[in-house]
Amino acid sequence: MEPADQSPFSSAVRSAIGRRECLGLAVVPTVLVGVFLSPEPVRRSLTFAYADPSVVTAVTAHFVHFSLDHLLANVLGYVVLTGLGYVLAGLGDCRRLFGVAAATYLLAFPPVLSALNLAVPRRAVGFGFSGINMAFAGLLPVLLAVYAGRRLDSRIRPRHAPVLFFAALTLVALSLPRSPVTVGLAAAAALGTAGYAGAAVSALRTGDRPEGGPSGNRSGWVDVFVVGVAATLGFAVAGFPAAPVRGGTVVNLYVHLLGFCLAFIGPYVGVEIGAFDVGGRQSDP
Repeated sequence: MEPADQSPFSSAVRSAIGRRECLGLAVVPTVLVGVFLSPEPVRRSLTFAYADPSVVTAVTAHFVHFSLDHLLANVLGYVVLTGLGYVLAGLGDCRRLFGVAAATYLLAFPPVLSALNLAVPRRAVGFGFSGINMAFAGLLPVLLAVYAGRRLDSRIRPRHAPVLFFAALTLVALSLPRSPVTVGLAAAAALGTAGYAGAAVSALRTGDRPEGGPSGNRSGWVDVFVVGVAATLGFAVAGFPAAPVRGGTVVNLYVHLLGFCLAFIGPYVGVEIGAFDVGGRQSDP
């Protein structure tokens, strides 16, 4: 029995949250804090030296931090992105998509991103969880499209997810120092945004208006969507600062971009080819 005064939205959120899944997601911040509390020589041995790479450090480097500010920023980012993604997946009935994506980002992305870093030869040392966080940010456009189609308007489909992805990529390009590459990236991303947005608007105009939808006060359902869009765009800007040099360290914009783009492409293609069952519209509880 649910309390009589509990809204359908609150009831759906409570049903979407599982204690076991939350405990599983909480393992990552625990590991990050545990590594941070280890002696500095140990942490330095876990970083990824581009001039002397190893398979082990390709994985461990992503969990290493040397300053409290860096650690807290990445833990907070992880909590926000995974928490929001988990709720969207629960409300959008695509938990399997989120689970597979999260496992891939946490287990496969560390060595993959480290290996791709070697494509840019330099004498440097890589560490930090921000590349993985940007991967979770890249998943949000897909989750938001599925959620919107299930809970807000069935005419919104997963194929419309690139609207938000390309909009975020446009902000990324505009946040970076101006150069022919960033200008070209901004132009291409803006064209992609316009093209997919046009297709989405056309679908909303020509498709049959769905009957029903969330009954009563829609604020909770719409608010979650708005927060998700804001988080995607906000992390796109925060993850690509115009001045990447901070306190003697350099923000790895390359790995941030790789994490964000690869994390979107994989789930989006998976949904489009039918690897994940996200079809149909879920009725309001």
